[in-house]
Amino acid sequence: MTSQKYEQTRSCAKCGNEETRFLDELTAAFEETRAWSESCNKCGSTDFSSGSNALPPLSRQQLEIWAINDKLHFSQQDEDLILASPDNLELLLEFLSSPQTHIWQRRTLASALYVLWYDAYPETGESYLENAEFAKKVAYEINKRTSLLIGLGASESEEFGEPLWYISNYLREKFDKNKC
Repeated sequence: MTSQKYEQTRSCAKCGNEETRFLDELTAAFEETRAWSESCNKCGSTDFSSGSNALPPLSRQQLEIWAINDKLHFSQQDEDLILASPDNLELLLEFLSSPQTHIWQRRTLASALYVLWYDAYPETGESYLENAEFAKKVAYEINKRTSLLIGLGASESEEFGEPLWYISNYLREKFDKNKC
């Protein structure tokens, strides 16, 4: 864990008071631990009009904690998008393959791999990385783990009527369409 501090700010909707605090890496990393539940230190209101959080880059230590705790989230929404950074590929693969990683976290990691591929593959039309070589590498890693990915959703897939139901349809469809 780094000793760096991550800034968090908020503005009171009632009195306009602006507050700032600094969090350590592990507190700032997870939505549940960075929640700022104390009332305004000026007027006592619990209504806030805005706020911001400086988030630390993903680290092994964060993933070690997150991987075994399905109650922690980097973000409740679009967690796979947050994890899907080319710099994170090796960590994502390591924790995806680990049987100690909780199944819900493994599903999120699997989805992040598809997001990484989609963001790098030039043919998707929405690629911001446009790195065909990196997309090929990610596709290779996805294909190498096909049975693992299906296993992560095999029992639920019948219930939902499709395989790998936890991965967004548009990602899977683009991947399959491009025969990666």
